[in-house]
Amino acid sequence: MKDLYNRRAIADDVYFTSVTDTKFKVNRVSVIFISQLSENASGNAVIPRILSKCCESFNTMTKLNRRLAELYSADITWSVRADTDYQYCDLSATCLDSRFALNGEDILKETVSILIDCIFKPYFENGFFPAGSLEIEKQNQIDDNNAEINDKTHYAYLKAYEEAFRGEPAAIRWGGTNEQVEALDAQKALEAYRRLIGECRTEIICVGENSFDGMDKLFADAFGSIARKPSELPEVMLSPDKNEVSRITETLDVEQCKLVMFFKTSDRYRKKYPLMVMSYLYGGTESSKLFSIVREKMSLCYYCFSRIGFAKGFMTTECGVDSQNLGPAEKECLNQLSEITKGNFTDDELNKVKLYIGNLLRSVGDTIGGVGSRCLADIMFPEYADTTENVIAAVNAVTHDDVTEAAKSLRLDTVFILKTDKEADAQ
Repeated sequence: MKDLYNRRAIADDVYFTSVTDTKFKVNRVSVIFISQLSENASGNAVIPRILSKCCESFNTMTKLNRRLAELYSADITWSVRADTDYQYCDLSATCLDSRFALNGEDILKETVSILIDCIFKPYFENGFFPAGSLEIEKQNQIDDNNAEINDKTHYAYLKAYEEAFRGEPAAIRWGGTNEQVEALDAQKALEAYRRLIGECRTEIICVGENSFDGMDKLFADAFGSIARKPSELPEVMLSPDKNEVSRITETLDVEQCKLVMFFKTSDRYRKKYPLMVMSYLYGGTESSKLFSIVREKMSLCYYCFSRIGFAKGFMTTECGVDSQNLGPAEKECLNQLSEITKGNFTDDELNKVKLYIGNLLRSVGDTIGGVGSRCLADIMFPEYADTTENVIAAVNAVTHDDVTEAAKSLRLDTVFILKTDKEADAQ
């Protein structure tokens, strides 16, 4: 990891990583607080929203945005997401590289200093976050939680995911529950803030044209000014197989039914590259089994694809279908996976998938966001960390038998069906 990214500790469980690439003319500095998903998820999700809006020096959003505009339209943003058993709370600053400044300003240092102030010197009223700001961001979080049902493809995936990992941290939503958000008062919000900056493992990832010299010291000083008592970040849980397949059906006002099948790898199978190639061969490209046969040839669905989760050891099959095709689509998706376990695919199909994956891997480095995401993934799961070319070489080394073994490792765990309620209304 150190050889790949020059990652180093700058405070207790705080790590600084920089990636310099001169093809980018801007820089992004991300401060990512990482914790295991728990009942604290809602508080953790609300706090970055508040921190990104103001600080002691710029105590309103208008003042902060005005100053960022003066710094050649610099930006401070937040994001919160869940992945495997972890919650990632990210506060990031993006700015033009300082060499483009018209009057010699150090744009990067000025922008990062504001980011640090937002994190470590938030604007308080009587020792708490302003009541109005807290209520606004609580409502925004509730709105985001409620909005997840609007994208029915994503909603069906989330429901299947929750059932597949029921009883594990992974089953907790990135923003927790609306009830937990509503219960967040001034004291609990302050406790959530202190927990976020004082207890979470923190990864600072800098990507851009700059060398980022001196940025590590700025953050080391900032984290050194607070009392850190980091909580241990547990390893990702390996999910056990269910005794029998869990089947759930939900009815909503939808035009198109959704089918999500969740598979888990048995015997702790964690060979990433055979799983990757197998998943793309099965349902990851327009020439895959799911797309070319289930969708195009048999016309059983509107869309059909697979996705893979290496750390938790799962693969999904996801389809949008008419209600009368739910059974036939499920049967044929399972059949196509069975065909792969039997080795019924050609070397030409396998080689096309490898070329496709190689192009995807190379494209990751085309954007600052892509580089940062890849860097974080390698940090969190170092057993998979390697250079792009080495990963491509590993993908190309996957054999026909490797793919069949990866497919054989999968066991159906959960089936979630989202059905239309129009049939019931018509009866």
